[in-house]
Amino acid sequence: MIFKKSKSFYIRNRQDGGLFEINRDFSLRKYELQNIQQQVNWSPVYSDAYELKKGNYVRYHLSLGQFILLFFFSHGFQLKAANGMIWYPFATKKGYLSFSYRSNNGFSNTMRKKQSIAVILANAVNLFLPFNRPNLIFEKLSNRAQESGFEYFQYVREHYPQENNYFVIKSNSPDLNKIYDKKKVVIHGSFKHFYLLIRAKLFISSETPGHAYFWRENMGLTANVVRTKPYVFLQHGVLGFKKLDNLFYGDRLTAPVRLITSSQFEQDIVTRQLGYDVQRAPITGLARWDLINLEQERTKLRDKILLFYTWRPWLDDVDDETFVQSEYFLAIKHSIQQIKMMHLDKQIIVMMHPKMHAALDEKEIFGIKLWTDNDGPLNELMSSVALLITDYSSLAWEAYYREVPVIFDMFDQQRYENEVGSYIDLNHIPFGSKVTKDIRDNIQEVIAQSYHLKLADLQQKHQYFAFEDQNASQRIHEVVENIDIGAINRDKRQLIIKAIVRLIFKK
Repeated sequence: MIFKKSKSFYIRNRQDGGLFEINRDFSLRKYELQNIQQQVNWSPVYSDAYELKKGNYVRYHLSLGQFILLFFFSHGFQLKAANGMIWYPFATKKGYLSFSYRSNNGFSNTMRKKQSIAVILANAVNLFLPFNRPNLIFEKLSNRAQESGFEYFQYVREHYPQENNYFVIKSNSPDLNKIYDKKKVVIHGSFKHFYLLIRAKLFISSETPGHAYFWRENMGLTANVVRTKPYVFLQHGVLGFKKLDNLFYGDRLTAPVRLITSSQFEQDIVTRQLGYDVQRAPITGLARWDLINLEQERTKLRDKILLFYTWRPWLDDVDDETFVQSEYFLAIKHSIQQIKMMHLDKQIIVMMHPKMHAALDEKEIFGIKLWTDNDGPLNELMSSVALLITDYSSLAWEAYYREVPVIFDMFDQQRYENEVGSYIDLNHIPFGSKVTKDIRDNIQEVIAQSYHLKLADLQQKHQYFAFEDQNASQRIHEVVENIDIGAINRDKRQLIIKAIVRLIFKK
């Protein structure tokens, strides 16, 4: 039965927490969906449906027919709101009803037509020519060529040109020009891109597989193939300040087949807290650190102070008025003002989410530089940074690797620990200094040290970085070459079958 009957159901946003009653049956008829969409004052990004049973609110369970339609074809039920946001119902993997309310990710109807043909062709080729399948390499939102993904791609193209590796990037990426002349570069959203999403045997990236597709396009045939594709997670930096999403847990179908680590310290986090065995968390170092020659770094002119604060998931897609009243915006603006008052002899660089840049007015940014992708790659900027001010960013580890002092401005620590979490005690950070009263006090301490690491930080650096030899890409390549894809795919098929059986019979 496609249309499940129920007297009413309730909507709860995952962030707001309040329940809103829908006084009608849920169905997938278009006019019914339009009615539901118009009844609720939706907030980003995800909301879940509940039903009232015996006085308790329990998750709304879809019928099998509804589940199949939403799990594989949810794009057919998308509605565009008057403000340009995209709204649609979708099915969770356990068969529950949820809703997404997000910004447009650029996935056009023309692209969907290309995808349909590419999926059919790629599956046919995989069936009749199952060998010599390529690896697909990409970075954040398929819009970067600055991280470990691109460095690894360049390494294998130079040293192993006979291997079948492709790099995915968007046509409007600011990094496209520097790689467009390279062979085996694929434009995101093209027919070849959709074809390779299915054809590829392995993804290699510093991001999750969803970044090879379309942001928050979490349902559909291709999306589900992408989500379960075997992948090597190259990482951004050493794990510690930010917990990974539960899709990284070692026993999940969505977990990487290899999670690259930089030291015994980090490998212990992955094995003890995420449930990986040692083989799945090899210690290689990060590919992008191959670009860093520490002996040269120590002689470079460091004339910049970089402010780099991470984004908060609870601010996704909030309107501008809400954003400028948020603790995040107000705290960072205050720190910028405090630093400007010091009249330092270093250039102040602010590199953050575009929404933060847009919200700062001209008076607040006078005398500072808002760094964007058009100004150059972050790794090049870091070579001239004398001090990094951040909150929980993994960039702190790169600064530490480069022997640059770090100040941690953790103004919302309690909420961050509750909603994101950390693998280390944020009250006892392993290096750098933490703002407790006035950020200017921390900066004065760094100035007193002539912008050098504290001796204790320098002496214990080897605990967090096993290698400084610029050979991480070679070690990662050896890891990739020794992955038994056939065995991994057999295990994944068993997990998928078990999940389907649970869905059908555990009602």
